[in-house]
Amino acid sequence: MMNKKLAKIFFEISNYLEIENEPFKPEAYRRASVFLDNMEGNIANVYKKGGVKALEDLPIIGKSIALKIEEYIKTGKIKYYEIYKRKIPVDFSELTKVEGVGAKTVRVLWKELKIQNLKDLERAIKEGKIRNLPGFGEKSEKNILESVAFLKKQKGRISFSKISPLVEKIRKELSSLKEVKRIEVCGSYRRKEKTIGDIDILVATDDSRKVMNYFINMECVERVWGTGISKSSVRIKEGIDIDLRVIPLKQFGSALQYFTGSKEHNITIRNIAINMGMKLNEYGLFKDNKLIASKTEKEIYSVLGFKLIPPEERLNKEEFRKYKL
Repeated sequence: MMNKKLAKIFFEISNYLEIENEPFKPEAYRRASVFLDNMEGNIANVYKKGGVKALEDLPIIGKSIALKIEEYIKTGKIKYYEIYKRKIPVDFSELTKVEGVGAKTVRVLWKELKIQNLKDLERAIKEGKIRNLPGFGEKSEKNILESVAFLKKQKGRISFSKISPLVEKIRKELSSLKEVKRIEVCGSYRRKEKTIGDIDILVATDDSRKVMNYFINMECVERVWGTGISKSSVRIKEGIDIDLRVIPLKQFGSALQYFTGSKEHNITIRNIAINMGMKLNEYGLFKDNKLIASKTEKEIYSVLGFKLIPPEERLNKEEFRKYKL
């Protein structure tokens, strides 16, 4: 329902404004969020009947917020919110699940250490950076670390069957761009594991900027973690992160091999290459700094003495014995 979506947006805006240390505004957006979250009836119907004036006549809703509601009803987005999401790429919903971490704490973590998410927070704690922040100490640092560890255990993956339709839709949409020469989804998704933690997509293109810009503005994207010429990272509305990497076509095979296998599979295949006097990475298979293979996975496995190992079997179990030439 639109009310709930707007309530979430206004609550996040209040958090952004608090990080910016804005007076009064955070509370105004927070109150609007609570009002919309509990409102009976669809806010869109109120606007339909009387426009912005009807919105302003509601309790709590002032002109500025009414105009943003109008913008969302008309476009499905609020530019003010989108700007803040890019300016301060902080995952409030994730960080505030940590016991003892509220909006004000997130403000300190972002301002002082540029912490965006649980992963950043955990790293900062392990490096001993949290205890030195104002209002923190070794005890609070320890408590936060314990809470992070608990949340990580609880953090679920999403089933392959549930996420597959959306991933295929994203793949199809990106494939439709004339700039995209080749596209593959890698990682646990390509291995068809029962549950997926995140998604890696590889793209070959001569116009990286256009593809990246299209990707971060797709309808399914909820938050942009970072964007560049060779890699962009986003979180989609289903709560899963997607990395899009641009790979030269001539190195696509080696990148596909590198980003598909499990960690254990990749360690084993790299050690096999080392024992043969070669080096294998996402850029290709090398011997004496000379590129031996990179265009296809098949040629890489072949040079190393294996038939092409199916993606779903790259788990470091029986595949190296089963597919040995």
